[in-house]
Amino acid sequence: MIATVPIPAVTLAAMVLVAAAICCVFVARRPAPPVTASRATHAWHARRAGHRSPSAGPVVTPRLWLGVATGCTVLGITRWPVLAVVAGVLVAGWHRLLHDDHAAEERRRVEGIAKWLEDLRDTLRGSSVGTEEALEQVAARAPEAVREPLAVFVLRRRQGVRTEDALTDLAEALAHPTSDAAIAAIRLVVTGTAGAGRLYPTVNALAAAARDEVRARERVDRTRTVYRSSMTRLVVIAAGLIAYLRIAAAELLAPYGTPLGQVLLLLPLAMWGGCIIWLRSLCRYEAPARYRIAGSAP
Repeated sequence: MIATVPIPAVTLAAMVLVAAAICCVFVARRPAPPVTASRATHAWHARRAGHRSPSAGPVVTPRLWLGVATGCTVLGITRWPVLAVVAGVLVAGWHRLLHDDHAAEERRRVEGIAKWLEDLRDTLRGSSVGTEEALEQVAARAPEAVREPLAVFVLRRRQGVRTEDALTDLAEALAHPTSDAAIAAIRLVVTGTAGAGRLYPTVNALAAAARDEVRARERVDRTRTVYRSSMTRLVVIAAGLIAYLRIAAAELLAPYGTPLGQVLLLLPLAMWGGCIIWLRSLCRYEAPARYRIAGSAP
């Protein structure tokens, strides 16, 4: 006689899922705090640093609702608390398992830097304006990903800040090795240390390097997409197999309905989760170390 999972365990798992749903409702209906100029500025710097604003509440998305609903459904069909919790977490966080939002934002920023350098190269080659005037012209039509730092650079120059200091702040805002090298070369020209004739080939080479990095990141993204598609197919096949066995051969899955079976079920689920983490690490793009511009803050 095979013992089944105790009713209190099933009830406890159901209460946890229902409590999560109630928390989602409470947070979703919570009014948002008013947005002020200082708060908006702080939020922008927090996004650049990779952190959320402390005043911002938890984010509730439809995927979280779907995860709670999936967990309740699996619990009602299988009466397996472990599988219900894992299924709910999997559905709620599936879009983040093999997709890195930060990496996508970094790729867009690198592409913006590449376009900025290419535009600066073409401006230096096709006109007789000086370096500072070329920087202002390029900043006026900068890509969206780097438009705000370049607009701040132009504004600081018009407010009387030295070009060298404004360039240093621009390098810290862009925060990329290629832009560090380009801004260091521009600083040498602005300060008179190097001739303006050497700036064009330097910017040309750095623009080509940035464009190569964009292509490398695109290859990483395509690899991540292939892995995600394969993992999605495996999950669908596994769910279909469990559903079929539950209907056609319930006695084969009966041992997993015991407390010991639920503990043993954690082993294959943990192995599968480890494979997902490993695949995610394979898709991660490691950025090179930045250059520190002489005269910048430590």
